[in-house]
Amino acid sequence: ETMRLEGVRADAVETLGTNGVDGETLVDLEESDLDGMKIGLIGRKQVQFVAERRREGRMNEELKGAEGWDVEQVEKWMTENGMKEEGAKMKKEGVDGVVLVRLEVKDLMDELGVGVLKRRKEIISKIDGLRQRKKEKNGKEEEEPKRSNANPPPQQQQQEKSSN
Repeated sequence: ETMRLEGVRADAVETLGTNGVDGETLVDLEESDLDGMKIGLIGRKQVQFVAERRREGRMNEELKGAEGWDVEQVEKWMTENGMKEEGAKMKKEGVDGVVLVRLEVKDLMDELGVGVLKRRKEIISKIDGLRQRKKEKNGKEEEEPKRSNANPPPQQQQQEKSSN
């Protein structure tokens, strides 16, 4: 089955396919990966454009994380993590990602009827994993703020003033 890439020449798509590139691996393609493939300039630029757009989409989804999930995605995640029954309850109650990452043990019992304490703790443990991933992503973003030369750090501004 041939991969479909909107806006990319058919011969370029075919060449990608014969080189084992599919929709998943496309986002990880580097320009150097295309060097060995016989894809013309136009097709090459089209492939690079589509790969870049898909990378941006993937990054946006990753940054948004679980908070961006709709009720179906919450249910799917719950099911994939061995909590199918609870996932169905959450879907019925309209629990989306924003609500999911804010659930507490008490909410599982009072609002969703999860009666067994061990099960509630298991669910919260999985949700804590989602919260931790979000904190790690946010922490990485905050660790290295970008500064332009127009706005040097306050210490550098002090030094510049005292040297003038």
